[in-house]
Amino acid sequence: MAEESEARRHDALPGDAVGSRRTGGDPPKVLSVRLTAEQHDRLAALAATRDLPISTMARLAILETLDSQHAAPGPVDTAVITEALREVIRPEFLRAG
Repeated sequence: MAEESEARRHDALPGDAVGSRRTGGDPPKVLSVRLTAEQHDRLAALAATRDLPISTMARLAILETLDSQHAAPGPVDTAVITEALREVIRPEFLRAG
């Protein structure tokens, strides 16, 4: 899934595509993180086992850590992630493919 997404990221958007943010509030903030080569490789390997882009895996790791105070630790539920992504990805982008 990650390779297919990366290979198609420069494809033209559908003619009826309209950009919008669904955050409903402040725009998201960008965070830059420095990792050692070993840490990067470990994160990339973990992302590959879940068929996720490395940036998504990093975001999930951060959010899981922040949320760990409120929930018991456990494996990432890909069905939950898929549903969450469907809520923020416009339908015309999901049709591509």
